[in-house]
Amino acid sequence: MLPGYNRPMRIFGRHRWVDLIFGLVVLALTACSSQMDEASASSTATIVLVPYQTATMADLLSPGDSVGLPLPTSTPYLYTVIPGDTFFTIAARLEISLDALLAANPNVDARLLTPGTELLIPTSGDLPAEILPTPTPLPAELNPVVCYATAANELWCFLLVVNDGDRAMENLSGLVQLISADGEVIANVAAVAPLNVLPVGQAMPLVAFLKDPPAEWLSVRGQLLGAYALAQGDENYLDAELRETDINISETGLTAQVMGEIDITSGGQASLIWVLAVAYDANGEVAGIRRWESENESAFYLTVYSLGPRIAEVQLLIEARP
Repeated sequence: MLPGYNRPMRIFGRHRWVDLIFGLVVLALTACSSQMDEASASSTATIVLVPYQTATMADLLSPGDSVGLPLPTSTPYLYTVIPGDTFFTIAARLEISLDALLAANPNVDARLLTPGTELLIPTSGDLPAEILPTPTPLPAELNPVVCYATAANELWCFLLVVNDGDRAMENLSGLVQLISADGEVIANVAAVAPLNVLPVGQAMPLVAFLKDPPAEWLSVRGQLLGAYALAQGDENYLDAELRETDINISETGLTAQVMGEIDITSGGQASLIWVLAVAYDANGEVAGIRRWESENESAFYLTVYSLGPRIAEVQLLIEARP
């Protein structure tokens, strides 16, 4: 793990990477909006909410990081998805905003919302129900958070998670905190995983975005809130490999072109394939990311952009679903 230290804010011009990363959020919103005509499908379904307990931490902090999380202003509850549910219909029936529901469940793919999926529902209601057992996240190695600011004063931060264990991890989520000069936490920002699964021996950055960061922040720190073992033989994912990859970093070091082919080694046909390109600088810090998506194409091509420093290396991750 890289030595822990606070990095200065870096200022740079807008690149097309902003549209790409922002597109991850827009993708979920678009998928939900396209299903608005399904609102009547489950309008009379019984709503079951279960009080949720925050997962117990297990050696998840970077050395020197002691993160005190503020208590939420409302009690989150668990909702179990039933047939016909969509993010939109759930938000409408529970009388909460779609944005709030999506923000509370950053690792749930809105297009693959299957019955039995548990969603966090932010609500102040006092609903008696059975409390679920508290899951314990897997331990993971964290690198110091690195942040970049745009000319429009938007802030993008990356919390790099390394899976140095012996089991693949899924449903990663994190928190990035901005700290003032006197050591107070002045902003908490959710850090979202661009993929659902982190294989053994691989690294993936969690992405945090803040449109209007407080001007008085001086340093930053991160925490992993969730990381759970992927069950053996999980049928939600297909085994896939990258082959014939070609990575060409430009002379300026500000862009890298990536191409290759995808091989589904477990057989069958994938309904969704993601390829994540993570650009690193010479110090091993994340310089930018970009995700490619396809339903059934075997060849991919993308360009990843640096957020400031020169790109020294690009690593690729893949995820495929049946």
